[in-house]
Amino acid sequence: MLRYLIVFFLFISSFAYSQGNFEICGTITDIKGNTIPFASIYLKGTNISSMANDAGRYSLRIDTGHHTLLFRYVGYKEAERELYITSPDTINIILKPDVYELKAVMIGKHDDPSYAMIKKVMANRKYLRQIPSYSCEVYTKGVQKLVDAPKRLLGQDVKQTLNLDSNRRGIIYQSETKSKFYFNYPHVKEEMLASKVAGDKEGFSFNRALDLQVNLYQNLIQWKAWGNQSFVSPVADFAFNYYNFKLLGTSNIEGREIHKIEISPKHKYDPAFKGYLYLVGGSWRIYSVDLLLTRDARINFVDTLRISQQFRLVDNEYWLPSDITFKFSGRVLGFSFSGYFTGLYSNYVTNPAFGHDVFTDEILHIPNDVNKKDSEWWEENRPVPLSEEEDWNYAVKDSLEELQRSKAYVDSIQRVRNRFNPIKYTFAGYTINNFSKRSSWYFYPLNRTLFYNTTEGWGADLKMRYMRQFSFKRSLEFEPNARYSSNNKLLNLNAEITYRTDTLMHESFTIKGGSDFLDLNNRGTVNLFYNSLTSLFEGKNYLRQYKANFLSFSAQREITDGLMVTGGIEMARRFPIRNSANDSSFADFNRLYPGDNLFPASNAFSFETKLSYTYGQHYTRRPDGKIYEPARYPTLKLTYRKGIKGVINSAVDYDFASADLYQDKLKTGLMGYSSFYLSAGKFFSSKSLYFPDLRHFTGNQTAVYNPLFPNFHFLDYYSYATNNSYLEAHYEHNFAGAVLKKVPLLRRLNLEEIVGGAYLTQPLKDYKEVYIGIQRLIFRFDYGWSWVPGRPVQQAFRLFYGF
Repeated sequence: MLRYLIVFFLFISSFAYSQGNFEICGTITDIKGNTIPFASIYLKGTNISSMANDAGRYSLRIDTGHHTLLFRYVGYKEAERELYITSPDTINIILKPDVYELKAVMIGKHDDPSYAMIKKVMANRKYLRQIPSYSCEVYTKGVQKLVDAPKRLLGQDVKQTLNLDSNRRGIIYQSETKSKFYFNYPHVKEEMLASKVAGDKEGFSFNRALDLQVNLYQNLIQWKAWGNQSFVSPVADFAFNYYNFKLLGTSNIEGREIHKIEISPKHKYDPAFKGYLYLVGGSWRIYSVDLLLTRDARINFVDTLRISQQFRLVDNEYWLPSDITFKFSGRVLGFSFSGYFTGLYSNYVTNPAFGHDVFTDEILHIPNDVNKKDSEWWEENRPVPLSEEEDWNYAVKDSLEELQRSKAYVDSIQRVRNRFNPIKYTFAGYTINNFSKRSSWYFYPLNRTLFYNTTEGWGADLKMRYMRQFSFKRSLEFEPNARYSSNNKLLNLNAEITYRTDTLMHESFTIKGGSDFLDLNNRGTVNLFYNSLTSLFEGKNYLRQYKANFLSFSAQREITDGLMVTGGIEMARRFPIRNSANDSSFADFNRLYPGDNLFPASNAFSFETKLSYTYGQHYTRRPDGKIYEPARYPTLKLTYRKGIKGVINSAVDYDFASADLYQDKLKTGLMGYSSFYLSAGKFFSSKSLYFPDLRHFTGNQTAVYNPLFPNFHFLDYYSYATNNSYLEAHYEHNFAGAVLKKVPLLRRLNLEEIVGGAYLTQPLKDYKEVYIGIQRLIFRFDYGWSWVPGRPVQQAFRLFYGF
């Protein structure tokens, strides 16, 4: 009996083995032995595919039986290998350069057959909408590495901070994801199924299949990560204005004519690609692309970006993406870097029956458990093998993470991170971390602490912020503030506590109270540091203040996607103080409120609520909160504020309402983007109110300013405040270099040109301004003109630097 059982189990084992799933792996090289990174591998007749890693190594799991593997990469002949799989096997592949024969004879450039071919693709751009709805699986991997770095930055050891090797090289970001992707033009949806981040087992990857979407059938292509510039597709309706085309030849692949066309920008600095297009003859679809962008095309943040994309025939009818790879390199602030993002598409299902709840404003969903897959799961499900460097990086970073969890290591790192650096504190502040409690104290920098003005004299505004993270959704912020001034020998103390209860719904509660010197402009537009400089060196003190003892409470919550409601109450005892006014425009309000102090000591109790709505606001839902995409439509905000008389002896009695309509960075194709802001409001009742209760505006009178839209560039901080009605309008356009790229001496600087203007009217007077400017990353310089009734036209420049 035992013998029969043994025979039975041996039979079952051999049967299971014969029906097994085996790994086929190997290396893909060219005829010279050079590895070919990111080559594609297909299991013929199926939706199963894979891709080689950046070292040319591939791996694919296949069931027992007869199979045919196809190996493909842009510019090489497709290789086909028939196999009978009974066990794991290593199969190395050599790809030979594809030979594209040029059959036609061209006399002139415009006789080149490529122009007629491109016209046929243009005529078929309706294919953009003929693509079927589909679902598929997408594997993404992102790797960013430093190839050179300075020894120190802001006093910190770069090698130690970034865990680099002795040559200050190494991978600084490595992550993988697997997602389910849904498409139904123009709607998309991604659901992340698994996420892995080197050195952060609790983290969630920032890789997104959404960011790897390159649709050359669209006229313009733009990626936020690479700057504000849009790029012209080689098959755009107006591509002949930007590209030269040249047919290099035709090859026969699986019975189809594939035409290789070289593309190059007509002008060196055009927003256009250089490289190669491969077109399917007859159907005139894109077969594959190998494209390159450089700094000449005004790409930001990187110096070169290479895009390789291949398509495959699905259901013998639709050419859909099979894989895509972005490779980049660059240098900034002494750091040289390179890396890639790659995506592999598989298991297409065309024209599925989507439920009504698939396509919503949520375009990416990341569940809580996507980072819980262990190494064994990834070994079984990773379609693209890791390179030796990536495997080593995972091992080191994950081991280091385990070490970092030990109390001894945490304490040692904490001591290093918490060392006081006077230079860093002066400009960036000082942070004390407590890793075990997931909390920190941050002390605001010295240039935001010490100040001088003619009202308070020399003073210190010591601000600090305590942060404690309880969970993904819950956190606490506590911000105490102590302010001392030499002229009046007063110490003001106040604090603000914010408790965030649900980051997914942006739900939070804030309590603030104490005493302080406050800006008479309730928008708080005067920067203490800039005002100190103008007071000391120009003899101009722009800041006007009053003293207040106050207590306020506010709350906010997103009611539904894109609809946010905020409300709060404030109680205050307000005291006038003597301001040293040296700007004649401030006297305009002496007619309303006689005397230098503008208002008497009084109590105020007020209530305010705001409702804002952005239609079609797309977002990513992560376990730690919502991340909004750039708004496609304007936001409407309604505000109502009421001063209530009698409560705590409140002396104010008014009703104010306003409506704002605005949108930031509205794309305008190759001409950059525009931003606009419209606001109108009115005090419907103004029986009793004082200067701090008026409607104020975000003015600016210093040379160094904050260009945060929609701030005014040259408006007086106080003289346009109103207790009646107003209309405010701002417009700004960033040309993203479309003009300056034509100037030979300037085009290399990658400057962005800006024009804008603003208008303000209220019953007493009007105000207008226009400006022009240039911007490069964190630096901006503007020059403009402003018009105030009864005064000559004012001209001035404005400068900004920072983040």
